Amino acid sequence: MWFLEKSRKLGSKAREILKDDSQQLVIPSIVLAEIKYLAFKGKTKLSLNEVLEVIQDDDRCVVYPLDSNVIEIMPPALDIHDGIICGTALLYRDILQQQVCLITRDDEIIKSGLIKTVW
Repeated sequence: MWFLEKSRKLGSKAREILKDDSQQLVIPSIVLAEIKYLAFKGKTKLSLNEVLEVIQDDDRCVVYPLDSNVIEIMPPALDIHDGIICGTALLYRDILQQQVCLITRDDEIIKSGLIKTVW
């Protein structure tokens, strides 16, 4: 959201990755649910439909669904939303054998040390 809104809150390394045309961007489906919630609450300028249009128009973007693979690998010590996000990243790293970093400034995820993070 901050990338699309051109917010200064977004970290410089995160901005670099999001601008890099060679990067694949995996969006856990829970993130879309959070965007819909934030838009409904008026906490973002963008609607879910606007974000979905950007995702659909960007070949780098993949929306990964909440499936049994994510549930099996998600860390139970994190809250459910963070667990699903980390679970999706862990699935790409450990099962699909992809090089992964998670763009986040979430302290719980960062402190867990479960996955490389970038901000």
